[in-house]
Amino acid sequence: MRAILLKERLLTCDHFLPKIVAWFLFFTFLTLLAGRYYLIIDRDVYPVVHMIIEFAIVVVAICVSLMSWYDYKYKHELKMLIICLTFCLVASLEFAHALSDLGMPDFITPNSVNKASLFFIVTKLFLTVGLLTAVFSGDKVKIIRRSTIIPAFSVLASAVLIVLVAFFLSYLPVMYDLVAGSQTGLRFLLGYLFIAIEGVTMVWLLMKKRFGKQDIYWCMALVIIIMSDLAFIYYRNPYDTYNLLGHIYQLFSFAFIFKTIIDDAMGIIYETNRTLETQWEILAEKNRQLQEADLLKDEFLANTNHELRTPLTAIIAFNEMLLDESTGKLNELQKDYLDEISDSGKELLGRINGFLELSKIAAGKTVLYKEEFGADELIEAVSSKMRPLFNQKEITFDVPRETGLDRFWADREKTGQILTNLLSNALKFTAPGGRVTVEAGPDGSGQGVYISVTDSGIGIDKSDQERIFQPFQQLDGTRARRYSGTGIGLTYARKLVDLHGGSITVSSEVNKGSIFTFTLPCKEK
Repeated sequence: MRAILLKERLLTCDHFLPKIVAWFLFFTFLTLLAGRYYLIIDRDVYPVVHMIIEFAIVVVAICVSLMSWYDYKYKHELKMLIICLTFCLVASLEFAHALSDLGMPDFITPNSVNKASLFFIVTKLFLTVGLLTAVFSGDKVKIIRRSTIIPAFSVLASAVLIVLVAFFLSYLPVMYDLVAGSQTGLRFLLGYLFIAIEGVTMVWLLMKKRFGKQDIYWCMALVIIIMSDLAFIYYRNPYDTYNLLGHIYQLFSFAFIFKTIIDDAMGIIYETNRTLETQWEILAEKNRQLQEADLLKDEFLANTNHELRTPLTAIIAFNEMLLDESTGKLNELQKDYLDEISDSGKELLGRINGFLELSKIAAGKTVLYKEEFGADELIEAVSSKMRPLFNQKEITFDVPRETGLDRFWADREKTGQILTNLLSNALKFTAPGGRVTVEAGPDGSGQGVYISVTDSGIGIDKSDQERIFQPFQQLDGTRARRYSGTGIGLTYARKLVDLHGGSITVSSEVNKGSIFTFTLPCKEK
């Protein structure tokens, strides 16, 4: 079973196999080269090269810790948290190891090869155990509250550990025998123990059910770490090529781990981008379908309204003929019924015409016939038609008496429709005994003329003042609403204003009334 699983792993690695083989041959070549040309590096040269590699290892370890931390914050995988803490400790201990080497100023206590070796062993202990724990944790998710204090605690713990190791160095096992000039037996034993733990970690990784590209890089990093430990076991002098090669291997292994985490993070970004692209395509398709549905709705409304207007016009016409006494004498009750039919028919026809006009605007078929005319002329023409309705409802209707007001450059009929709709709106929402006032004048810029309609009606809440201009929107949309209407009057008014290149605004306060103001150009554009 395990042989079959390993075979599947090799098939999974088929795309990366050439890279893996190339890296393996490269590191094998370096190992053979170090054995073939074994030498002791000059003591004046080695510390500089060693420090450069050591600090590079520290920098890469810090990068691994930071990237794994951000990965954990995004996915909350336990293994990423363990890697973050592991490499936070490793970076600190590796830095202490570098500062404890000969040739560096004394770090806390006098530097020595044994002190540097001891810091190295402690570093390797945390590294191997941390990697093993991370791999064994698998893809478990662990959400920790106040997790931001964990990295700070890790840094503090590593600082305390460094101080303890430095101060209690004489009480700890010796890793390098200065008299014999070689590593102790315990150091060799620990080195092989670390290799065994790293080997178990790699085998466990290979036995995973889900094995991906990142796992391949993890395996390569573990192989290089094992080769690094072997190089450290082989070295006989702190300045020989094996010791230097071990540090080079360790830098490469950390780099592979860093690449693994970067690839994992980039994979998340790519996956997120793919998801967003897919969602964008879905939304684009839904938007296209909505646009088609909206177009079909407009066409349906236009066709239906045309179909409704034809028989309704005939009903109104025949009703007018019945009211004419030439067709026969009617009693008073019959006349009242026919008057009701006529009024209701005309009201319904007006609403149908409103739907038709909205459909024409949406289809871009509305044509403006612009001319110059005075604001006072327009107000007088519209108010004279609507005054009986205000009188019937006992609402005071004030209009400007002065003449010679600024002149519009607009479509007279459609501008009259705008004012009519605003006045109808004021009439509907103003209670008997209220007041509606019309004002007009230049807008202040010299480019337009405004007309405002002020009422003492129910007012509009600030949160609803934009919604009332949307099609079929009414403040009281329930079946038991007090005020009738289809909710297209203000929509139609705004669209006509927009067609002229003007603007329409509302200022209102609940239970105190509203002021609707529209401004149209006074000069040809």
